[in-house]
Amino acid sequence: MNQENSHKINKNLSLLLRWYRLKRVNEFAAQYDEDRAWNVIQQRIHQRKRNRVFTIYAGMAASVLLILGAGYFYSTYDDQSLFAHQGEQKAVLLVDRNKSYQLLSKNESILTENGTPIAQTTKNVLRYDTDHQAEGTDKHTLNIPRGGEYRLVLSDGTRIHANAESSLTYPPTFGNGKREVYLDGEAFFEVAKDSLHPFIVTTPYGSIEVTGTRFNVNTYRENRTTVTLEEGSVRVFHEDAGEEEPKLLQPGEQAIIQDKAILTHPVQIQEYISWTNGIYEYSNTPLDVIVEQLSRWYDVDMKFINPKLRERKFAGVIFRDQPLQKAVDVLSKISNVRFEQKGNIIEITEK
Repeated sequence: MNQENSHKINKNLSLLLRWYRLKRVNEFAAQYDEDRAWNVIQQRIHQRKRNRVFTIYAGMAASVLLILGAGYFYSTYDDQSLFAHQGEQKAVLLVDRNKSYQLLSKNESILTENGTPIAQTTKNVLRYDTDHQAEGTDKHTLNIPRGGEYRLVLSDGTRIHANAESSLTYPPTFGNGKREVYLDGEAFFEVAKDSLHPFIVTTPYGSIEVTGTRFNVNTYRENRTTVTLEEGSVRVFHEDAGEEEPKLLQPGEQAIIQDKAILTHPVQIQEYISWTNGIYEYSNTPLDVIVEQLSRWYDVDMKFINPKLRERKFAGVIFRDQPLQKAVDVLSKISNVRFEQKGNIIEITEK
């Protein structure tokens, strides 16, 4: 495949993703006022009846967004409110035991103990030098706080997107053996292909071995590692498997490492990897799962006053680049619950 064809394919995939996201916004936003949203959508369809499908859906979504922008979200907030919180690109990089870098929006060079550049932050991505060999350099640790996320490209070209409240430890350069990193939290991996040097992700409860693939790893839940495969194949090992053979995952499958066992099953992978595209996509998801994600991403503490509300289900899309207020307005309207700030905690009650 030549470079021109590859560029066209990537462009088409980007357009398809945009169409899909707009379509989901339309579907979900219409639940606020079905009659009003439907009338606007019908007008747009008739006006652009002969246009391409993508144009129609873009117009539909734009109409609904205008409705929302005109004041459909009923709550307001100020800068002191927890509801004004937004996630951002931030991390702390620990190198050579005693040195740390605050990775925010500025571009910065990462140096070894002897002052040699080994990595660079550019546009909120930490990139390691693929040519430099750092003799005797200690492993680096990237810590992502609550309310943050960060991307990095390792020395072998592997791309990693680390989520909030996560820690990733790795060597600044890989040697001639296996490529191994340690994760506690959540990250999406796009591993550079190298059949001679397996890539291993070690977690507190198990490990994943690949040679080149795309997958998500989540260890937020206590005593559990969840692996969701998008592309390629991976082998999943339990930390204390004993006689049990590793499980081989195929695209669209998920493995849960827990209680000295590995359980596998098919899943809708977008529910588990959509966060890497700037959205949370839900399909009949319990509210307690959603609240855990929002608490971590927006760096707020939430409390269910009525425990039964934890199992209330929600389907829709939430955009991660919007303030918390937008997310709770969505949940309040569809799930019939109320979010109210009490001091430094947001309480969740029945409407």
